[in-house]
Amino acid sequence: MKLSTTITTRILTGKLHHRLLRHISTASATTDTAAKPATIRKESLFQKLYEVGLSGGKVSDVLHRTMRAGKQISKPTLIHCIKDLRKLGRHHHCLEILDWLEKGRYDYSSMDYALRIDILYKLKGLDEAEKYFDNIPSDMQNHSTYGALLHCYCTELATDKALATFRKMEEMGFDSHVLAFNSLLNLFVKVGQPEKVSELIADMKHRNLPLNGHTYSFWIQSYRLLGDVEGAERVFHEAQEQTVVMDDWVIYSNIASVFIEYGQSEKAIAHLEKLENVMDNSDKPNRASYHHLISLYANAGKLESVLRTWSKLKSKFKVINTQSYLSLLQALSKLDDIERLEQYFREWESNCKQSKHYDDRLPAILIGAYLRHDMLQKAEVFLEDCTKKAEKILRMPHVTFMNYYFEKGKTDFVLKHMEVAINSKWKPTAQKLDPCFQHFKDQKDVDGIEKFCRLLKKVQPLDARAYSWLLQTYVEAEERAPDMRERIEEDGVNISPELEELLERVCPN
Repeated sequence: MKLSTTITTRILTGKLHHRLLRHISTASATTDTAAKPATIRKESLFQKLYEVGLSGGKVSDVLHRTMRAGKQISKPTLIHCIKDLRKLGRHHHCLEILDWLEKGRYDYSSMDYALRIDILYKLKGLDEAEKYFDNIPSDMQNHSTYGALLHCYCTELATDKALATFRKMEEMGFDSHVLAFNSLLNLFVKVGQPEKVSELIADMKHRNLPLNGHTYSFWIQSYRLLGDVEGAERVFHEAQEQTVVMDDWVIYSNIASVFIEYGQSEKAIAHLEKLENVMDNSDKPNRASYHHLISLYANAGKLESVLRTWSKLKSKFKVINTQSYLSLLQALSKLDDIERLEQYFREWESNCKQSKHYDDRLPAILIGAYLRHDMLQKAEVFLEDCTKKAEKILRMPHVTFMNYYFEKGKTDFVLKHMEVAINSKWKPTAQKLDPCFQHFKDQKDVDGIEKFCRLLKKVQPLDARAYSWLLQTYVEAEERAPDMRERIEEDGVNISPELEELLERVCPN
């Protein structure tokens, strides 16, 4: 609307009434706000996503409600939430966010593809991660996505595939990244080939690649496996001299772990006290460092130091979250202090005001302590009480009962608790299932493993790993399964040479 000459003149001469100026200013601000909706803060969105995970809702519903409320959701905020949910093992929710991200108006980068490879592996296994990698655009198959696939192979301990992938990365010029080398270092530590760690680090130094904190941590661990405490100390001092860009507490915790393992308690405590001093003088206290320190003091058998560190943690942070209580309860469980376990569990429970925030990992720790002492009735009564308070089935306590009954050789009770856990949406990882499969194989229990697999298929398809265990059990029991090949093909599992060899013995053509 055009202002009159008189009003224009008064504006120019500064004589317009201040209320009109305020009106124009307010209208302008309102227009700007309408044009640019506020972006939701990452902490706020994460809290919403965390809570919907506890209530069993859908991540997409939260994101749509946020957008309908006039809030923008930035891509960095979504990635931040994915990484935090991944730390909590909420891989299904991470995948939902990535689906939403891919369908939205966001650019999908190679880092996003790499993140999806990692999430798919953790949620659906190696086969799915490989299939996804093979189908991503060729221009996105770079150091990030190859590095993610390499990390999957190393985590899976698939040594041959990991080395083949690394050689491929060398051919394509993608091998100049520390993360790729760190994945291999971690692999060599886990598969019991620590002697190869120093060789690989020498190669990194030859290429002038910078060694980061994780590199030094794997190097220290390799000397731990070799029983070379002096070698671990040399690496520790080199890391200090190189002023590694990382939290000092990680290096201290690694060397302290070596001393604890080899009974050099004085050196271990000295390094833990240095670590404690570093943490006390930090301008930005790190909650995770206190969790590690509590765990290490427990490994060293120092109850007073555990309780002292707990007091410091409570003084450093306004809110003591569930993860902190989890670290404390795990430490007290190691120290077999049932009385304090019960005390601090009640303290956590009293602060847990809403049933949807009732984390089943904490009662599982106390149940585990009861069962170690064969306090079966107390464990059962405790689980029943916690279930009432949580107003939902608690998965992890039932998994704890499963492990207890496995050790006792009571398969019927194992399957009973497993069924409850699976019906409450428990999705076990392959690594967690291996001891269960091993039990059935050792017992030559074909009926038991078949029941186990039927329950497992309620929440996830059987993969090549599961079928391998199943076939091995049949071989041990010297039994045949004429329909096994058909079952494997129906589940879409590729029959590897290893599977074929087992099939020939169980289901010959």
